[in-house]
Amino acid sequence: MDSKTQMTTIEVDQDSARIIQLLRERAEAQGVTLDALLRRLANESLKGESEKPFYETATRGEWLRAFNQWVDSHNLDTPVLADDRREAIYGDDGR
Repeated sequence: MDSKTQMTTIEVDQDSARIIQLLRERAEAQGVTLDALLRRLANESLKGESEKPFYETATRGEWLRAFNQWVDSHNLDTPVLADDRREAIYGDDGR
């Protein structure tokens, strides 16, 4: 511990204590302190929350590119699964 480190004791229930122990073991296995592991996990969590989804930030051009990529990702040789022509549905096809 360096001179800036201050130890604080907190009271938690048994489930939380077990979670803290598992995190301490994970930190030890990674060769970092529990503090460093918790800071990294908190930063990852906060980063994920601050990133807005595509639909909230995309420009018209980005939407068009994404849509065209989605369209192009489909196989054009996919067979038609059902004959949904009006004539086939209502029996007007001469059969």
